[in-house]
Amino acid sequence: MTTFFHSIRKLPGPFWVLAGATFVNRFGVFVWPFLTIIITRQGHTAAQAGIAVSAYSAGNLIAAALGGWLADRLGRNVTMALSALGGAGCMMAMSQAAGWQALTLISLLTGLVSEAGNPASAALVQDIVAPEQRVLAFAVQRFAVNLGWSFGPAVAGFLADYSFFWLFVVDAATSAFFGIVAWLFLPRGRRAPKEMAGWSHAWESIRQNRPFLALFAACLCVSWIFRQSSTTFPLHFERSGISMHWCGAVLALNGVLICLFEIPLASATRGWPVRGVIGLGYVLMGGSFLAFLVTSTLWAFVAAMIVFTVGEMCSFSRQQAYAASLAPDDMRGRYAGFLSFAWSIGGIVASVAGLHLYEMAPSLAWYVSAALGVLGAWLLGRR
Repeated sequence: MTTFFHSIRKLPGPFWVLAGATFVNRFGVFVWPFLTIIITRQGHTAAQAGIAVSAYSAGNLIAAALGGWLADRLGRNVTMALSALGGAGCMMAMSQAAGWQALTLISLLTGLVSEAGNPASAALVQDIVAPEQRVLAFAVQRFAVNLGWSFGPAVAGFLADYSFFWLFVVDAATSAFFGIVAWLFLPRGRRAPKEMAGWSHAWESIRQNRPFLALFAACLCVSWIFRQSSTTFPLHFERSGISMHWCGAVLALNGVLICLFEIPLASATRGWPVRGVIGLGYVLMGGSFLAFLVTSTLWAFVAAMIVFTVGEMCSFSRQQAYAASLAPDDMRGRYAGFLSFAWSIGGIVASVAGLHLYEMAPSLAWYVSAALGVLGAWLLGRR
């Protein structure tokens, strides 16, 4: 325990600023968990909602390239600030959109702008935290994310029963707060020379990095699984006839469990095989949805969320540290951006195909998620 707290205290000051601002920003992620429901309640079909949600992931795809380049060229804090402030404006624009076509267009722009800061955030942690501290640092950052997530959806669930508009307002305000803090109080971090900051140099390195490409392929699979938690999961919740404020509470359970257990788990298992623990997490995440093959009661949703969260705790902070260990120092932003491609591509496919499968037969969505968890673990194990 003494070693654990000593390791926490060794994390640098700028990291704690980033973690604190991240908490506020993630507390205000009110819109995304309810976007499918917002669109379907306007009279649109689940398939149309899937197209609008997938547009956000399409924006992420562009953001991965743009954000990775900006992080290495302009600096980490500038990129995060521009992304967050722009995302706040996009969120307010989305609140005024009515038709699903307009929502799709604004969702695309929101994904492009608001997600462009993610590579910079990951690269900044790599810049300011020693390699042996990175698993713990990413676990602490995820603690901040999920501490906000543990409170945010629960509050959003009650607001959603009153008015969806206020979800957009709070989401935009917290994004703007993050952008101001990033601009004023976070370092620029490591930057690449102009002549070396292009994607051609990074791609030459990536295509020869087989472990990183294996991780990329595994993330394609896991991105499908993760996307179900914000698409088919809440939709299945609503169609099971359970009150939406319980949906917010179950989603918040994910953040509560991560806040309580992920940092101690990361510390206790830091000597375990990295890829083995990540793969175990993938299998648990995918298999969690199989609970709905038995029943769709409130307790089934709680059980699925617990298993999903245990898998997430095993895999995600360790996955980020593993990815960081594979990236050259002067290409951290672009490597992080390239890995974001996997999540964006998987998210696009999962949003559309997952909801189509669900409309055909919910069990198909659950079986596919479980199979992709196993496939992701197998891909990661290959060298």
